[in-house]
Amino acid sequence: MEYVNELDTISAGAAKKEAALKVHRLTFMEATMMVVGSTIGSGVLGLAFASRNAGWPVLLTWLVVAGFFSIISMLYVAEATLRTTRPLQLSGLAEKYVGKIGSWLIFFSVGATSFCSLIAYTSGCGKILSEFFGISLEMASCLFALGATSVVWLGLKATGVAEKYLSSGMTAMLILLVGASLFSARVPVADILYTHWMYAVPVFNIAVFCYAVQYIVPEISRGFTHEPGKLVPSILAGAGISFVILALVPLAVFLMLPVDEISEVASLSWGRALG
Repeated sequence: MEYVNELDTISAGAAKKEAALKVHRLTFMEATMMVVGSTIGSGVLGLAFASRNAGWPVLLTWLVVAGFFSIISMLYVAEATLRTTRPLQLSGLAEKYVGKIGSWLIFFSVGATSFCSLIAYTSGCGKILSEFFGISLEMASCLFALGATSVVWLGLKATGVAEKYLSSGMTAMLILLVGASLFSARVPVADILYTHWMYAVPVFNIAVFCYAVQYIVPEISRGFTHEPGKLVPSILAGAGISFVILALVPLAVFLMLPVDEISEVASLSWGRALG
């Protein structure tokens, strides 16, 4: 098959020869956690607040829908990267297969998403660090931006390793917090199963925002030039872990807090409720 022949041509040596991007091998866990780390971030902190009027069942529905189409699009990108010997970014792939217009559209869409993510990350994590360390919001936001930029500046391998440990630690921490919330719930389960579809559109928007991580697929693909068969399983594993966290964290917040007490950065009011 042509697909297999194309896979056989991909190698780290060829990638180095045809592009200036340096290839670093990733493990399955590193790649999976890169997907999780890209999905679980500023969005998960605001899901409970965004869905407080619509209800958790509405949020769960949109997470399923958005997650399904996100995985489909990520697999399309994975197919394109595996069929392309040059290690191109998402905009480069769009230019190769769609043309200049597609390249510019992808560039602006990824740029807009990244810019919004940067603002949300810096603001949300700045508030958390500010309250945790008792420092000003401006200083806390700068500290977060400095640490995050340093990791990315070190390159793909450093990002993969950082995502593996940080995402694993974050996942374990969230599981503990969710478990504690389920055992010490202050709000009856029946009270959080309401649905108001008139407020569904904002919830869908933030669900799509959480899953807008297609840009990470070419990066992971470069790290799997030695084992391209692991690319798709790592994407599916990362998406599965992300879905569970995106669904359970707002559920735990709803169980701990009445609707009118949920803050924009849910982890702050959630943490206070847990003591």
